[in-house]
Amino acid sequence: MTRRDTTISKAMSHALRHEPDAYGLALAPDGSVSLDALVLGLRDAGVEVTVDDVRRVVAESDKQRFAIDDDRIRAQYGHSTEERIVKRSIRPQPVLWHATSPDAATAILREGLLPMGRQYAHLTTDRVLALQAGRRKATHPVLLRIDAAAAHAAGVEFAEGHDRVTLALAVPASFIEPVEH
Repeated sequence: MTRRDTTISKAMSHALRHEPDAYGLALAPDGSVSLDALVLGLRDAGVEVTVDDVRRVVAESDKQRFAIDDDRIRAQYGHSTEERIVKRSIRPQPVLWHATSPDAATAILREGLLPMGRQYAHLTTDRVLALQAGRRKATHPVLLRIDAAAAHAAGVEFAEGHDRVTLALAVPASFIEPVEH
């Protein structure tokens, strides 16, 4: 991704995940806005961007942060807005992964996995992706295995993030164990 595209992607994340009001946006219940409204909001905030730029950033992103449906765009996960984004409930893959710092892992194993400053806790079907995300928190993250099948059977709700990210409001500690990696 070019430096310009990285700037656009970061602005899109801020607008669609954290502070839509700062860009004059009102998110629909599913978190979407029209592409035109996003571009206008980003331009008003000083970001040089076109609809084609937004489409390119979405298409070329390996992290699948955004989805475009017709003329609407939404962030797929990572929201910290006050109003909860409505996500489709799913039956999760039997095993999910989360990696984090040793201190956070200790708290998670005691209290369960919580969303912290986000609307949902982020889990993944991919151990490598979990470790990659965990390295943002610590050089040597702790890899946590989530028994999602048992958690779901016990009533824990999971929601769609995208094909490699699964979301949950909370996962009790009894379904989480540290593993070697």
